Amino acid sequence: MRTLITNLKGQCLFNASMKIQAEGVIILSGMHHRKTELDKFIKGGEIIIETEDPLEICKKISEVVNGAKKHGEIFIAYGGDGIGPLLNFVANKEGINAIFTCYNDKILRIPILKLDLSKTRKKILEFLSLEDLTAAEIGQKAGISRAMVYKHLAGLIDMGLVEKSRYFEKFAITQAGKIAII
Repeated sequence: MRTLITNLKGQCLFNASMKIQAEGVIILSGMHHRKTELDKFIKGGEIIIETEDPLEICKKISEVVNGAKKHGEIFIAYGGDGIGPLLNFVANKEGINAIFTCYNDKILRIPILKLDLSKTRKKILEFLSLEDLTAAEIGQKAGISRAMVYKHLAGLIDMGLVEKSRYFEKFAITQAGKIAII
């Protein structure tokens, strides 16, 4: 089964479902959504995401994508407003079949990108999701030298996933970091 998960509306939704030849459509809407007349003709379900917290939105999108994967191929088509950018991020992270976006009512396939995090960097993010830590504490928990901790932290800071904490010499996970380890 080919399932389209999307936040598109109107002509873009219609064009995406035709291009993908979707057998099922799941429309994700934010709290402030409006249906168009064309939306009535698209068969599928609508899930309203009742939060404005980006982390919670990503968790919900991830649940929907992983639930739909059990039934076959997954395609994502998103628009740039509302939850669209978060839908695109989760699609890249969850390893779906293809991603499309709508530009001037045309459906364009875009490349799937990979968030390149080593096991050690993922561990560091998981540790920091629980509490702010010093480099020494991270090294102790991860079982790596302080020099390696600083190397990993520099990379995570460059990616915007970690920042210096407001507490002396500690590091903290950012909102983007929390989303990256969903």
